[in-house]
Parts: sequence; structure tokens; C-alpha cells
Amino acid sequence: MATEKPTRTRIVETALEEMSQGGLATLSIGHLAKACKMSKSGLFAHFGGQEALQVSVIEAAIEQFRQQVVEPARQQSGTMARIEALGANWTEWLLRDPSRPCPILQAAFEAPALTPKAADLARQARRGWTDWVERLAKLAIHEGGFAAATDAKRFAFQFEAIGVGSQSWAVVQGRDEAMRLTRESFAALIASARP
Repeated sequence: MATEKPTRTRIVETALEEMSQGGLATLSIGHLAKACKMSKSGLFAHFGGQEALQVSVIEAAIEQFRQQVVEPARQQSGTMARIEALGANWTEWLLRDPSRPCPILQAAFEAPALTPKAADLARQARRGWTDWVERLAKLAIHEGGFAAATDAKRFAFQFEAIGVGSQSWAVVQGRDEAMRLTRESFAALIASARP
């Protein structure tokens, strides 16, 4: 017998769905209450305001990202295998449904319109991701998997650019084409850094 999800979890999951339609900054307590079939006061009781709602939604997206992209890569044996897994996992995450943008990227792009705490969290999540990719590239250089001349920061930038570009391409050119090109682009980037 399936147990019902806690109300707060259900609200946050609904908010993640709704933000893909119009963004997190414009997701109001009133709109979300309607989508959750709750009263505004009932929903407000769970969050206390817009900032707590936005922070909870970003935290939920970060946790999903950690479970689906980061942790499976961390479980790989060796730095190069982790980098390759990150590219593959992130591709799956970004292109699972081209009509739904990555909620973490979306929140970061919307940061100027978010509440201060939510904006900081969204920016930190993006910085943490690119910093980790850069650290992995430095480790790959140190271990000899990447050429000594590899610029780890540029590698992280290009890695990021491939991922961000994949979502835009998928919307215009279709998911299958974006998936193929994204996989090929990650493979080419990694190959270009090898000694």
C-alpha cells in the first residue's frame, strides 16, 4: 500500500513542475496553492513566505541533481571515469524533457528576480558545480589523464557551455539531435584534453 507524500514534499514537487512553465520568480503562493488544490493560508503555513518557498524549491532541485548526476559520477573508479560519467549524466538530466529546463540553471538565470537568499543559493549551486568540474580537470592533469598544458578553468567553461547549449539546441532542433551532439561534444572536449 503506497503512502501519501508529506504535504511539504508534494508542494515543492508541484512548484518544480510549475516553475518550468513560467519560472521560479513569478511562481506565487496563490498560483501554487491553486495548483496544489490548497488554500493560500494552508500553503503559507508550510513556508511562511516567498523566500522560504523559493529556497525550498532550489534545495529540492539541488538534491535531485546530486542524486541523479553527481553521486553516480562520484561512484566511478578514477578521475577520468568520473569526468566522463558527469558528461553522460548531465546530458541525461538536461535532455530528459526539453520542454522542462534544468531547474538549477533556470533559477540561476532568474537570480536577479529572486529573493536575496534564493538568488545566493542558486548562484552558489552553479559555482559549486563549475568549481567541481574545474577541480576534477586539475586532478586529471595531475594524474596524467589530461595534458599538462590543459587549462582547467577553460575546460570547466567549455564543459558548462556544452551543457547549457544542449537545452537550447533541443528546444529548436529536437531532443535526439541534441542528445547526439551533446554526447559527441563532451567526448571531443575530453579527448582534446588528453595527452
